[in-house]
Amino acid sequence: MGESSPPNPSKVARGHPSAPALAMSYPNGGLRITRTPGRRDAKNCVSLGDLIDKEHMVSACIFAFYIADEELFPHLPLSVRTKDAITIYIGRDANNDPLLQAAAARARISLPEGKLTKKTLDVLRPHLDALHKTTHQNLHSFYAWAPGSAHSKLLLLVYPTFLRIVITSCNMMDIDTVLGDNHWYIHDVPQRTELATRPPAGFEGTLLTHLEALGTPAVFLDLIRGSYDYGSLKVYLVTSHPGTFAGPGKAEQYGLLRLRKVVKHLGLGLGEGEDKSENDNDEKVRLDICTASVGNIAARWLTAFHQCALGRQEIGVVPPEEEEEENEDELAEKMRLFYPSVDDVRTASADSPDAASNIGCHLRPWDKAPQDVKRIFHHYRSQDAGRLFHQKLIMAYDPVKPETIPHYLYIGSANLSQSAWGGLAADKKKGGNPATCDTKLTGVSNFECGVVIPGRVIEGLLEPGTEAWEEGVVPFDRTAGAYDLEKGDRPWNDPRWVKGYRHDYDAPL
Repeated sequence: MGESSPPNPSKVARGHPSAPALAMSYPNGGLRITRTPGRRDAKNCVSLGDLIDKEHMVSACIFAFYIADEELFPHLPLSVRTKDAITIYIGRDANNDPLLQAAAARARISLPEGKLTKKTLDVLRPHLDALHKTTHQNLHSFYAWAPGSAHSKLLLLVYPTFLRIVITSCNMMDIDTVLGDNHWYIHDVPQRTELATRPPAGFEGTLLTHLEALGTPAVFLDLIRGSYDYGSLKVYLVTSHPGTFAGPGKAEQYGLLRLRKVVKHLGLGLGEGEDKSENDNDEKVRLDICTASVGNIAARWLTAFHQCALGRQEIGVVPPEEEEEENEDELAEKMRLFYPSVDDVRTASADSPDAASNIGCHLRPWDKAPQDVKRIFHHYRSQDAGRLFHQKLIMAYDPVKPETIPHYLYIGSANLSQSAWGGLAADKKKGGNPATCDTKLTGVSNFECGVVIPGRVIEGLLEPGTEAWEEGVVPFDRTAGAYDLEKGDRPWNDPRWVKGYRHDYDAPL
């Protein structure tokens, strides 16, 4: 798009000439929740304004599924002229770009029904970028194409001597970054004195691969590649990419099988032993899950999700015709899903209803959903009373001692759906794949990005003075009860989220 070659990273270390040097605030990482109105003076909270220092910024790359320009852009050093202005890269799911209709008019094409095709997006890219530059000359727009959603949410903020990495559950809009319960993983990685000569690996390698898949311009990737020391990171990146992935070295790159690989690597022993007569690990771990969107999930998929989230040594695919009937409470003993009911939303704060358009449940019609799946649903009650959320949390913990530090946390963008995590299928290729018990990952349609945080490092990521890990990490009430299915409790669906459904009842209009 007419970009010049990236400057030498050794010459990038400059901010405003009159500004004092900016120190790293998160040299060992930080795990925070959103500073909502009721948490103004609370510990271990953060706001977007706390993280973005536009006076010292050298460059930035921000990607989110949805970006409210009028709410994000004031935080950035955007300019109507290019002289002395730094380049800001803004990426999003193209279907949510506010200039999409105008770009289609400039290109003299009609927008298709539903999501954009890759072919149409390729035609629109230069027009979208040109339209954005009419108001912000130093903004470079980019887009990820996906058959589902480009759902990742991350910020790469380049300062004179370090790179700030932020991975969050927030869309870049006030109902998430100001008014909703959300998580933020933040890490400041210092600039190297010399560029690394080895190809990026570990966290850096996975991050750069994901950024490239999201369509991040090469000029920004070249700016940060090999320029920073990631040695202080103790968390693991877990991403998803649309497609099917099979075979050694490929099946475990994304989604459920990547999650399983990471949890196995932690050495927690959660996935050892399948026979409860020989091993009682199932009774020593439970998953608490909070998710802004629930897919049309079945018990078989939740079983596969559970196997991978525990890092099981042995996993497999059970054909439907061979599936045994399970006790209706079996899934409920393994996991709890915190998701707001219709009444939870009705009783939310007056400034929260807009946030309800951000959440939805694909288990429709609810009355016909499997009982064992419905039994995992629990009410959502924010610790900042009346708040809603957009978080995506997986917490593996000991249900006998729920107050103890969890085995691990996942925070990021992935909701509870096959679109986000993929599903498991038999890998019948010659030679198989012993590492995955001859299974492959299928059905991924979204881009997703999150981190697995080992329990042993959680306390070190909290703000000093935080009284207890749970207070600083979990923004909702974990003692909230399960849905009362006999009394008709049902999950929230908003008509803005699910066309043709009423907000108070999920039957078709």
